[in-house]
Amino acid sequence: MVATNTHMTRCGDNRFYRKITLLLVIIFVFFMVVISIAWLVMHPHDPGFRVTSLSVTNFALSESQVLGRYEVGLTITNPNKIKTQVVLLHFVCLRLYDQLLSEAAVQRQQQRVFLEKLTNMSVKVDFEVRDQHKVVPQVLREDLNKGVVNFKVVLKVKVRFEAGIWPSKDKILDVSCEDLDVEFHSQTKDTGKLLGIGKNCSTKNAAGRA
Repeated sequence: MVATNTHMTRCGDNRFYRKITLLLVIIFVFFMVVISIAWLVMHPHDPGFRVTSLSVTNFALSESQVLGRYEVGLTITNPNKIKTQVVLLHFVCLRLYDQLLSEAAVQRQQQRVFLEKLTNMSVKVDFEVRDQHKVVPQVLREDLNKGVVNFKVVLKVKVRFEAGIWPSKDKILDVSCEDLDVEFHSQTKDTGKLLGIGKNCSTKNAAGRA
């Protein structure tokens, strides 16, 4: 009789723990659904990026290398009615004439930009191209001799949306800034600056995950 009571007690305890576990799972799923619906309703838009300046120093070409230091001036705009944080990650790609000449260009310092709702902020992205052994296209040499070289810069950024009591929402974006004409004034053609008033950049979801 005692054994039977013990068995029934154990069965009752097991049922109790199963019910508690099921209840916790249901509560977790419920909150995740509520949070997902809340973010769908808020539907935050990606920040806007615009290149306002591009300075090039120590620019040098060889048969298989393009070297240089770069300072990109960016204006980042938050189009949302919620706070947004943008982290400029340690990754920059440099393209010249549709050819990837460096994906090892690295910012010296990772930057965090905090944007209040419906505001913008200007930042500087400072990076340099490490040794990259590539075939340098002839058109690049010709355009450098003429004094104007076309650049494309791709930045990887992490965006965090923050809305009151709700858990934040993260995403990683590739920011592509194309058709940046840089004029080289010096006789040695090692220093240049962006022509014109700047260009808007496009964004897309990156393969990486926050």
